[in-house]
Amino acid sequence: MLPFWCVIPVKPFPEGKSRLSGMLSPSARTALNRRLLTRVLDILKASDLPVQVLVISRDEEALALARGRGLLGLPEVEDGGLNGALAQARTHIQAQGAQALLVLPADLPFLTVADLHGLYGMAQDPDVQVVIAPSRDGGTNALCLRPPDVLDFAFGEESFQAHLAQLRRRGLAYRVYRSVTLAQDLDQPGDLWAARDVLRQDPVQGCC
Repeated sequence: MLPFWCVIPVKPFPEGKSRLSGMLSPSARTALNRRLLTRVLDILKASDLPVQVLVISRDEEALALARGRGLLGLPEVEDGGLNGALAQARTHIQAQGAQALLVLPADLPFLTVADLHGLYGMAQDPDVQVVIAPSRDGGTNALCLRPPDVLDFAFGEESFQAHLAQLRRRGLAYRVYRSVTLAQDLDQPGDLWAARDVLRQDPVQGCC
């Protein structure tokens, strides 16, 4: 089985989920972002897959959370946005000999072990270079790259189509992983309500 590096980019906890600022105080958003990251790390651990996990962030608490679990925490060297942070992380893991990379956002409240096994299973096909999973709103909620630099990161608005267009231009072999649970992230007030049962495991004041 081909080992993977999983990179999880994390905004500073007080800055994340700014679209929910009308509903949640800065302290509540911090608690929410902490809970979301913790849950993704828990699911990765429960999967028992041969994955090395790296959290990259400008937030010392996020890095400490990763390191406290025996994972790698990489300080983001500059505010280059999501794609800049991922490029930095990719350079770091390639220096460690990484052969494959899985990018996962931290805000996946419904991510399951089955999702991780599904992504990993697709990526084990020696003829497949990229596995990509779309979000409900046209974004990208998971991206497996083999080798890690086979594709340029294009996260942002409509990133799923941007990544697909690049894949086709380059003639890369890819598969699309579609999952209701992986497609749901947490950006809008309605998403917060839908995720209330997950969030109750670590209550966030004022959100559920």
